[in-house]
Amino acid sequence: MIKDFTALLDNTQDAMHRVAIYSGTPKFIKHKSHNKTYISDEQLHAMELCIYHGIKVQVEGLDGEHISQMCQCTGSQSWR
Repeated sequence: MIKDFTALLDNTQDAMHRVAIYSGTPKFIKHKSHNKTYISDEQLHAMELCIYHGIKVQVEGLDGEHISQMCQCTGSQSWR
């Protein structure tokens, strides 16, 4: 089970994906955070993860139209 950022990087086999995750995550955290302080590599590698999985599902609406809905889950929550 992947519980922290280091484990995520260790389990990402594609080197280009590893680099993208490693370089993009601090930027994303800084952008979304109200606290705009610098995140060190040590802090990043120790961060606990919550990995979301999502799938787009084609469904038929009440009046017969076809629409897409996104179903999501995490390791601690079931699909919804």
